[in-house]
Amino acid sequence: MKRTIATFIIIIAAFAAGCAAGDEEADGRTIVTDSAGRQVEVPPDPQRIGAVEPFASQMVIMYGLGDKLVATVGGVQRDLLLQEISPALIDAAVMSGGDPNVEELMRLQVDLMFIRGEAYANTQKAEQLYAAGIPFVVIDYDSMATQMDAAMLIGEALGRKEEAARFIEYYQSAIDTAEEIAARSPEGERQRLYHSVNEAVRTNHAGSLGADWISVTGAHNVAIEGGHEITGRDAITTLEQIYFWDPDLIICNESGVSGYILADSKWSGLLAVREGRVYQIPIGVSRWGHPNSSETPLAILWLSALLNPEHAPEIDMEGQMRYFYKTFFDYDLTDDVIAKIFSGEGLRPPSVNSPS
Repeated sequence: MKRTIATFIIIIAAFAAGCAAGDEEADGRTIVTDSAGRQVEVPPDPQRIGAVEPFASQMVIMYGLGDKLVATVGGVQRDLLLQEISPALIDAAVMSGGDPNVEELMRLQVDLMFIRGEAYANTQKAEQLYAAGIPFVVIDYDSMATQMDAAMLIGEALGRKEEAARFIEYYQSAIDTAEEIAARSPEGERQRLYHSVNEAVRTNHAGSLGADWISVTGAHNVAIEGGHEITGRDAITTLEQIYFWDPDLIICNESGVSGYILADSKWSGLLAVREGRVYQIPIGVSRWGHPNSSETPLAILWLSALLNPEHAPEIDMEGQMRYFYKTFFDYDLTDDVIAKIFSGEGLRPPSVNSPS
């Protein structure tokens, strides 16, 4: 994927040259250019950080500033491994990512905010943030390349560019590994894959991060063919459409959904169900490969190994996991936690929504 590699090279070159958008000005100020193209002056040492964009919350913790995170979103606070890594997350205020409570942010004395693109698109909400005088950085992405851009942007805003560059290097290495393995399989042997996101009939679509990271593994993501209704970031399909696709395998990112699909008679006629090829995507500090996940590189490696078992020893998922969590979260995985991550159970309370 030339565009991803090119973006990676540009980011690292800018970092090395000291000319990235997060450089300090002559008077000591730090200016970053956010995902909305805004020039934002950020405090040099933020003490009370709000991150109501889920990926940004994870990255604040990854970059070693979890003790300063005072506001987040509910989905992040639900992740029990992330709570163990950063106990301050337990007491952080929870608010809507699309509609953050500005009065509460002022009460919390937040001195740096990370918000979602959709919140900034809400003109009234943006005006409230401006009026409150809270510096805020818009974080938005829809591909691996732009997610890596976002990782660097957050690093620049927090004075953690070296940590961001190290994460991006690992991310790119996962892409390279998956693409190299996929290139060994003939194009005509690509497996047809359905990706269940949150719910059994919710999926991703062409132009989404989910579709992007799946593509580098060599799988043919059936959802890019259409056959769904897009609402915001969600793509909702039907069981009838999934029968029309009849994928070779199904991967599910929400705990319990794979079991539901395998057990419910309505799904039993699908090839993937008949052959028992319905898989739970691992869940660590987030659901791997979810649109807001910092563990997308691990999702890429996991799916590559699943699709190409003859090459799985090259990847050594347990070794990759131990390296990832120790390097980026300073957390030593135990065998028990590894088992829980693989099972998708025990580290994130089930959603209150029905799996159907």
